[in-house]
Amino acid sequence: MNKLITFILLVIGCMLISAEGRTQDTEIMRSVMDGKERACLDCHRYPNINANEGVLASQSLCLECHGKELCKKMMEKKEVPLQVSLESFDKTRHKYTACIHCHTDVARSPHHSETGAECLGCHSVHGEGEGKIHDPHLRVQCQACHRTSKFVTLDREIDRIRLSHFDDKKVPISLTDHALPDVSQTDFCKKCHNAENKVGAAATILPSKSFLCILCHNAPLNIGNPIFWVAFLIFILGIVLTLRFWFKGSVKGEEKSLHRKISLTSESMWQLIFTREIFFLVKVVILDVVFQRRILQESVKRWSIHSLIYLSILARLFLGLFTYFTYRIAPDSPLAFALINKNHGFTAFIYDLLGFFIVLGIVWAIIQRFIIKPVYVAKEGQDIIGLSIIGVLILLGFLLESVRILMTQIPPEVAIYSFIGYPVAKLISYLGLNWKIIYPYLWYAHAIVGALFIAYLPFGKMKHIFNTPLTLVMNYKLK
Repeated sequence: MNKLITFILLVIGCMLISAEGRTQDTEIMRSVMDGKERACLDCHRYPNINANEGVLASQSLCLECHGKELCKKMMEKKEVPLQVSLESFDKTRHKYTACIHCHTDVARSPHHSETGAECLGCHSVHGEGEGKIHDPHLRVQCQACHRTSKFVTLDREIDRIRLSHFDDKKVPISLTDHALPDVSQTDFCKKCHNAENKVGAAATILPSKSFLCILCHNAPLNIGNPIFWVAFLIFILGIVLTLRFWFKGSVKGEEKSLHRKISLTSESMWQLIFTREIFFLVKVVILDVVFQRRILQESVKRWSIHSLIYLSILARLFLGLFTYFTYRIAPDSPLAFALINKNHGFTAFIYDLLGFFIVLGIVWAIIQRFIIKPVYVAKEGQDIIGLSIIGVLILLGFLLESVRILMTQIPPEVAIYSFIGYPVAKLISYLGLNWKIIYPYLWYAHAIVGALFIAYLPFGKMKHIFNTPLTLVMNYKLK
């Protein structure tokens, strides 16, 4: 009997020594092997997670832990549930999606996610004015809007607005509810867009840009706010009145019939398009309209003033159109992302630079008209209205950009590329005003002046933007 007891004690002692040796000298599971991170699914792999059967099998593996009430974690010395309700999850559009399709970095050791759900692995970022989303919201993580939690925070480490792990009383909360809210309801946006928000959002929900804004900005193909509807209708009226004035003259000998004049004009246009003469005419339009060759031949000074204003607006129009089509063709490309991102270094710098050129051209024109007063100014008249509208529009744009940088708390290393907006933002920061409330008023002021600019185009001196190329075409073919 004594020998048996001795033998049992000896075996137990050897087991304890062996276990202690393994604990101290060997790693049960190394997270890195052969230079590669070791993932759970290297061993626990279910085939074909792109099929429903594989998805359900993958979900079952996760729910072995996350389907139980005991699945919790400690935050601020409080337990936070990590249980996922399968009943709630099955009502979402992701019910046939494997967990690891979204939570791409959790299937590993240690079992901890650094990125959260990666929505952009399947979905594209929002463009300008898509549906109820009036702005791309590139600094907002998808879950901050597309989850039911009302609590969001501005994470300065990643420079993103994300879901908060705490409520408004600093109590830890669970974020395992996968239900997707109806974000088409604008009331849902008020969890950020309110006067008391701490994430740098405007105090009110602003409308999207109009396609009229594409003259200077990336914009959607919709008219948008009634302000732009009114401007567009006045613009169309101006174009109609201009065409009516043109057709008062004779067209190829026709003096009376408007229908006949339009018919002759259309016929000549189509004949021109399908002949070799179109290439010569395009060359003339590029040299005389775009690069303003005739003005350059008359005066380098006048050409410089015109070019600073006209070519800068034309460049912004081209950039807006290029951005729109690039995003529509390849929304996930780095180029599209950079172009729709107002804070990207290239985009911020080029828009500030072109705006600066416009202001410089306007200042130069004002000096010419009111201080130098050359002879040709007196002959042409002093149509200062157009220059005033453009000047106010650009200055409001710079102020709006500065307030946006200040309000949204863009990091200095990012905002520095806005070489006008950022310094102005630093200056106005000393005013101590509530910019979240002021920003919407500035936005509407900028929009109203922009709408006024569009409405004024066919009536003021700036109508030669349209008149000149059309006159060249008509005189070329109808002479």
